[in-house]
Amino acid sequence: MTLAEPTTSLRGDLAVRAATVRYGGLTALDAFDLRVRGGSITGVIGPNGSGKSTLINIVAGITPVDSGSVVFEGADVTGLTVPKRASIGIARTFQAIRLFDSMSVLENVLIGATRNYRSSLAASVFRTPRLKKDDEVQRELAMEILASFGNRLLPRLSHPVGTLSYANRRRVEITRAFMLQPSLLLLDEPMAGMNPHESWELAEQLPGLLRDRDCSALIVEHKMDIITHLCSDVYVLDHGVEIAHGSPRDVVKDPAVEEAFLGIE
Repeated sequence: MTLAEPTTSLRGDLAVRAATVRYGGLTALDAFDLRVRGGSITGVIGPNGSGKSTLINIVAGITPVDSGSVVFEGADVTGLTVPKRASIGIARTFQAIRLFDSMSVLENVLIGATRNYRSSLAASVFRTPRLKKDDEVQRELAMEILASFGNRLLPRLSHPVGTLSYANRRRVEITRAFMLQPSLLLLDEPMAGMNPHESWELAEQLPGLLRDRDCSALIVEHKMDIITHLCSDVYVLDHGVEIAHGSPRDVVKDPAVEEAFLGIE
């Protein structure tokens, strides 16, 4: 008997095809192609203003493309709204943390689980057994993800987020994104504002978090040592155009990358 070749799972697979975005006379992305294979961590680097955040925004659905397409898990999602993309498994964090400072850590995290509830509006009003079961399931998931950060957040579940350190606020935001149970996580400079120790602690934890939840990631980051540690595949953007693509080792040696980052010709 001949064994069939294993099929390639599309879970978490992303393809950006010839994406162009213009703001008036400025071209933020120019016919840009990118691939994130399911289960992988792909990095994007580039100088300020190179188009990195625009890339994240077109994948999340915040910014429309003028031409080109975004394909997620084999389906063209170019015309889908942000909520619809979130509902099919695309989650993101922001360069500037967006949390509700007066709410507790656990309350902020559970906001990310809103789409996971199966209960009706009436059930939420009357607090039915079905709703209580939903609450229990989502709280268990929240505690599981929070535990991935050791004791950074678990002892602070009832603390208002506004009283936390910057690094812990970032951890809360990432936990909230995982509560959506995504298959693709978009991380827009997740280590921004962190000191080297905090950055490396998060870099050590992220691969396990992603692997345990069968989730791929697209990460935009300025810290090249973090990108080298996390990513198997790296794209380099400059003025909306790809100037290099490959493994981290190959990319850092590319003369075009040296010129863009260091001014070396």
